[in-house]
Amino acid sequence: MIDTARKTDIWQYLTTARKPVVLYGTGNGADKILDQLIQRNIPVSGVFASSTFVRDRSFRGFKVETYEALKARFPDMIVLVCFGTSLPDVLSNIDRIRNECEVYAPDVPVYGKELFDSTFYEAHTEELSTVRGFLKDDLSRETFDRVIDYKLTGDYMLLRPCESALEDITSILSLPDPANYIDLGAYNGDTVTLYTKLYPQIRKILAVEPDKRNFRKLNETVQVLFGKDQEDDSCEGSEKISVSCVRSLISDHDGTAFVPRNRGRGVHETADADKGEELTTASLVTLLRDLRADLIKMDVEGNELLAVKGGENIILRDKPSLIVSCYHRSEDLFTLPLLLKKLVPEYNVYMRHHPHLLCWDTEFIFSV
Repeated sequence: MIDTARKTDIWQYLTTARKPVVLYGTGNGADKILDQLIQRNIPVSGVFASSTFVRDRSFRGFKVETYEALKARFPDMIVLVCFGTSLPDVLSNIDRIRNECEVYAPDVPVYGKELFDSTFYEAHTEELSTVRGFLKDDLSRETFDRVIDYKLTGDYMLLRPCESALEDITSILSLPDPANYIDLGAYNGDTVTLYTKLYPQIRKILAVEPDKRNFRKLNETVQVLFGKDQEDDSCEGSEKISVSCVRSLISDHDGTAFVPRNRGRGVHETADADKGEELTTASLVTLLRDLRADLIKMDVEGNELLAVKGGENIILRDKPSLIVSCYHRSEDLFTLPLLLKKLVPEYNVYMRHHPHLLCWDTEFIFSV
């Protein structure tokens, strides 16, 4: 149940904390967290990385040290984890540190500027309550509540009890036979591999991926799975399963955009054309003009809302099952389900979180 009372968030807590605050990690997440701390005049006493990443380097004016060095200097400190991971050995190390220190993993948006703090929560309580009312089962409601509490507190342990395996989706989502699968943000083919295994009735696949290197790996995966090479920006798979791969950025319109070169996972538009590569953008209406959609997976790095808006006619036409990531932007928790339920009121709505530090790998699932 959504609590309308004011909640204290991690940033408010750190403002009054008397222990030294140190950062674990030196990537983009650390930049965002450090910016928030500076904005709130919360002092940072040090930065550390895993021993294999320490070397002789600095981050934002801090020497990158080992955990052991900082622990010796600050026996009673607060550690802020500044990255996401699902690697068991890294998670085990974080849990070890948690046994010795206060440890939090503050939630900062992957994209967008809206921070999910207590002010944001209070401003959107009504929308969040409405979405919670949509959710079909107890696990969805528990996941929703725990994601909100985690985002506010930075206590990643709150997410552990609601973790579910990716394979569990078959218990809430069924497909016709034959079925067409649309993979938006296909990465290296990992979800093509997963969903064709879980749903053997899939006969046609459209896989869309914007990153050049990932697109090449996607083609290699398709070749291994279905025994066909891909040339240029499209391919046809085996006689049993037809696979088309497209290198494009999903949006609400057809056109062009600039994306960072060699970004890997997390490709998104950049405003700096000099540092980017020109790439086509495509809407679902164009991509699926001649293809029925039975299952659409959307993990498109913050463009999920644009993908839905650009595919409204397709969603109304086919009422496909949808797996929609909701962790890139703070507002994804309500903008995505509110729009999709408005489009297709009969959608059953579920929420699942898969094992991962931070609430990455969290998604809404829609089925008729």
